[in-house]
Parts: sequence; structure tokens; C-alpha cells
Amino acid sequence: MIFPEWNTANILFHLFAAGMAISTSVGEYLGLTTLKYSKFRAEKGIDSRAGMFFLYFTPLAAALGLALPYIAHPGLIQAIVLAATCGHFAKRCLEVLFVHKYSGPMDVLTTLAIGSFYTFIAAALGALNARPLSQPDPWFWLGLVLFLLGETVNLRHHKILADFRKDTRDYVLPRGGWFDLVACPHYLFEIIAWVGIAFMSRHLFAWIALIGMAGYLLARSLKTLAWYRQKFPGFPRERKALIPYIL
Repeated sequence: MIFPEWNTANILFHLFAAGMAISTSVGEYLGLTTLKYSKFRAEKGIDSRAGMFFLYFTPLAAALGLALPYIAHPGLIQAIVLAATCGHFAKRCLEVLFVHKYSGPMDVLTTLAIGSFYTFIAAALGALNARPLSQPDPWFWLGLVLFLLGETVNLRHHKILADFRKDTRDYVLPRGGWFDLVACPHYLFEIIAWVGIAFMSRHLFAWIALIGMAGYLLARSLKTLAWYRQKFPGFPRERKALIPYIL
């Protein structure tokens, strides 16, 4: 793991990051800061496609902007980590435009909150990538495999969700793939992709970001499971929220 120089600025930065990661996860789980989009959307707001594109494009631009000092001549590790970070958000932008189906508005404050959270993470990863691992090790290559696996299977399940809503604006109970095992397989594989980024970056901040992402997506998946059970009386009781047979 790459630790920062423990000066006042870095201590405050990492404390802020840890606080954001914990508060986002706990707030979502307890319903204190439930983000209003998708199934939990507000009655009024902005166009969901526009809001979603904004909150994914902003971190993409931030990561590229903070990578300017080395982007012209990156090392191998720098190139892969930056490509993974930017690739994740670029993929999400393309999914917003060409895959996802939206049925209602998105709360403006939710758009700004998620966009700020993602932009902070992407910008920090882009900047910290100026000081990468000295050389790739087996954990780095494992991280690359996990990232590619996570993003690919995440896309597959986003496509399954979109196909179920092709001819309706109503929510339907998804089936197929890992949806037969858990309520939110797309969240599970997004977490796996972020595990991959953490293994490739190896900066302490990358692991804090992973905890924040995983905690938030776990909380969101538990709420989604409860929503499915309430809306669909025949929802299989054995189906878990995020991890098959476990959670």
C-alpha cells in the first residue's frame, strides 16, 4: 500500500475522505440521506438521463484534468490506472445514453451530491496516480482482471435491467443472470471493479474510496431488496441483496 507523507494537509484530506465514506454509507442505510433516484426518486426534479450523465461526466473530466502533469508521457501503471478510472465513468456515461431506461425525474440535490462524491474520488485518484507503484506485481494484475470482470458483468446486468423495461415505464422484477440470486448483482460487480482499481492504485485513498463505494452500494442494495419484497408479493424469500446465499 502507498501511504502519503503524514503532514497536516494529508491527514485532514484522508480524515475527510474517511468521514465522507462512512457518512454516505451509514446515512443511506439509516435513511438519513437517502439519495432520490431510480426506485426512490422524487416526484419532481430534472430529467434523469441528463442528471445521470452530469454526475458521471464530471468525475471523468476531473480525473483527466488532475492527470495533466503526467498524461502526455505516462508509465505503464499510470496509464492502466488512469484508463480504469476514466473508463469506469466513460462506460457509465455511455450506459446512460444508450442502455438505461428512465421513468421519472431525478432530484437536483441528489444529482449534485452524487456528482460531488464521484468527482472527489475520481479527481483524487487522478492526482495520486502521479506517484504510482514502482512496478506491477501479481496483485496489480489481479486488480486488472477484477476490474475488467466487474465492469463487463456489471454492463451485462444493466442490459438485462434495460431489456425488462423496453416496453414499459413501470418497474418489473428482473430475472436472469445473477438477478436470480440477488437483488442487485450490478452493484456487486461494480464493487468488484472498484476492488480492482484499489489493487492497481494501491494508494491508501483508493481503499478508503472502495470502502465508501462498497458501503453505499451495500446499503442501497438492502433497501432495494426491501422495496422488491414490498412491491412484489411473490418475490423469492431466499434471494439476497448483494452476495449470493450470504447477504
